[in-house]
Amino acid sequence: MFSSPPIDLRTTALCALLFVTANAPFTYAFQFHQAILASEDITLHEDGSWCWFQDDRAILRGDKVLFSGVTSTGDNTVTEWNLKTNQTHSFNLTQGTLPPDDHNVSALMVRPDGRYLAVYAGHSIDSLVRFRLSDQPGDIRSWGPEETFKTNGRVCYSNVYRLSETEETFNFYRGNQNNPHFLLSNDDGSHWEFGGRLFEDFGRAYLRYASDGKRRIHFITTEEHPRHYNNSIYHGYYEKGNLYRSDGTLVGPISRTASSPYKPTDFTLVYDGDRSTRADVAWTSDIRLDEFGRPYVVFSVTKDPITRGETRNTALGGFDHRYHFASWDGERWQEREIAYAGSRLYPGENEYTGLISLHPLRSDVVYISTDVDPKNGKPLLVDGERRYEIFRGIRTTETQWEWTPVTYQSKENNIRPIVLADEEKEIVLWLSGRYSTYKDYKLAVKGKVRINPSRLSEAKKAKNGEKLVTFLISEDPNNYEATWTIPAFAKALQDDRGYRTQVLIGSGPREGYTLPAIETIPESDLLVVFIRRVGLPKDQLALIKNHLAQGKPLLGIRTANHAFSIPPESLQEGHEAWWDFVPAILGHENRGYGSAEQPTQVSLQRKHSILKNFPVSDWTSQGNIYLISPLLHSNTQTLLTGKSAGHQEPIAILRRAGKSKVFYTSLGFPTDFSTTPFIQLLYQSIDWTLK
Repeated sequence: MFSSPPIDLRTTALCALLFVTANAPFTYAFQFHQAILASEDITLHEDGSWCWFQDDRAILRGDKVLFSGVTSTGDNTVTEWNLKTNQTHSFNLTQGTLPPDDHNVSALMVRPDGRYLAVYAGHSIDSLVRFRLSDQPGDIRSWGPEETFKTNGRVCYSNVYRLSETEETFNFYRGNQNNPHFLLSNDDGSHWEFGGRLFEDFGRAYLRYASDGKRRIHFITTEEHPRHYNNSIYHGYYEKGNLYRSDGTLVGPISRTASSPYKPTDFTLVYDGDRSTRADVAWTSDIRLDEFGRPYVVFSVTKDPITRGETRNTALGGFDHRYHFASWDGERWQEREIAYAGSRLYPGENEYTGLISLHPLRSDVVYISTDVDPKNGKPLLVDGERRYEIFRGIRTTETQWEWTPVTYQSKENNIRPIVLADEEKEIVLWLSGRYSTYKDYKLAVKGKVRINPSRLSEAKKAKNGEKLVTFLISEDPNNYEATWTIPAFAKALQDDRGYRTQVLIGSGPREGYTLPAIETIPESDLLVVFIRRVGLPKDQLALIKNHLAQGKPLLGIRTANHAFSIPPESLQEGHEAWWDFVPAILGHENRGYGSAEQPTQVSLQRKHSILKNFPVSDWTSQGNIYLISPLLHSNTQTLLTGKSAGHQEPIAILRRAGKSKVFYTSLGFPTDFSTTPFIQLLYQSIDWTLK
């Protein structure tokens, strides 16, 4: 990355649901709690966990989120999160009847009458599938008694789907001899009967399911547990009594008995793990369907597995996992590695990762948990220890993904994200805390909401597309991960607003830094600077100065207030500093920083078109405060102020430098880029500069 060419996002066109009016601010037709609108990390349950082979574990219904969990003492819970009030309440389904084990978590379904169905099983401790129904529609406070269905062997997992065309409800579970079976209900889960066996083979297959809710249920599967086999990934689907390969080729009628003539390899190969070698061992993670009903899937691949069946020398592997993405294009599976997944969660389950989860409405967005940099595999260290963090990933080109941190420099590990979404909002739930084994954990359930802007007409997007926004960033351990956040933000700006964008990431030592493709600066309508203490070649700095001399706008983020501030005596030959950039262009001086341990409380200061219809009047940035007052010029307006560690400072300012519009914000901490107010602030300030 140190010699990275520009990431040109100008010609990429991918689907997006995040839109905004071109010359008008965001509008909100809904009312959510201020903490929701501010995209705060919210603790939803103090004690809960989940495995990932049950669904749905979480459901979004308008302004309410429903999710299941298993406490550290083994209680199965259902929790409702009200987004309007930011209040939660929970119901305990199984107090004292099942042991601590997150494999026991419930699958949830909303019945046509609005009542909730929860289906669950012990982790292969008996042959009972358990289920309960809520007493009232849309209300988790009262449930009917637990009922059971006895199967023909030990059971685990539940995956519940209703098909509206046949009015059948399926529960796919792992049953006798560890292969997938299913129960059927013709009354929306009030009563069940044995349905049959999906397939049978030598191994303990691991499946993930997804349904269109009408007539099809898709699945991806392995042959075995990755500890015992060099797994590949296969895909198939069920429809009206039959099983099919990805291309619609009939495999045969689904078995309605306790045996099946099929095995995983009868379905379509998505990823070849090469069963002959102990490398690239795959495990299923998630599956969703796009707007055309075509599946897209994610899975993990272990690059350094231990010997097959090994249970003792577990320290010999499981430190290099990768996340893969695959989509069915109607003819074939398109598959590629997209991120480093880091190390195992604990010895013994060497293939357990922090997990990857798909956005239900956008095939170009995923959420991951990893304890390494998703792009290069470097460990994420906090106080010298590796830490799992949550990232939002967005596909920027056919093969490139960029990553925005949802959590950063956390005190606890953050694992197992689940994504929910509708046209208004995108929600991620995850687990935070200690995870020692699937039976020994102490985790809190966290949640965060990302509000989608209002829609932008294609005509306005096309008009914005006439303008090029160029981001100048530097890779530096102290530059707040700009190489993560800016490429992802640039792609979102392109999708949401229609602007053409390009990101120029420089290379070299700070004393002799060089930006690539600098010849494109004269074509740029706006320069966005997120650079920390570099000296540039004289001709490159001259292009930036000429941009301003022509009266073109500039936007500075966080470290821009010492972008080119470097001692002249340290510069390499042919390079120069620009100390006057901060006082003459940005309109202030860099006067130091508040405590790095203290977040900043941000508040709106005055009315301005940039702040029109802002969703909140104040919010919290996890970043420390920058000291920039007193401001140097009378034509500088303060839009936002911040308080932290006894300091009160301007946080966002605007002015004119000559004929150039200039906007600067000292916000830009990595997690700022995953919050609704900051994204809106940047969008509307970019609109203002280019208006």
